Amino acid sequence: MQPAPNTEALDEHLRVVIQALHGAVSRAMPHVKDDPQMAEKAIADCKEILDEVIEGNVSEWLK
Repeated sequence: MQPAPNTEALDEHLRVVIQALHGAVSRAMPHVKDDPQMAEKAIADCKEILDEVIEGNVSEWLK
């Protein structure tokens, strides 16, 4: 069976998305108690990233 077109590019984009989510959470977690604003910013960043994924505009991702 042939892979779908752009599978590698899509995989790469989603890898970058996961790394961005991981980075946002990793930066914020040590500061949850002493800097709640940093945690709130990380949550907002994650929401923005996930909203993009949920929107599913794949053609934009692959440009």
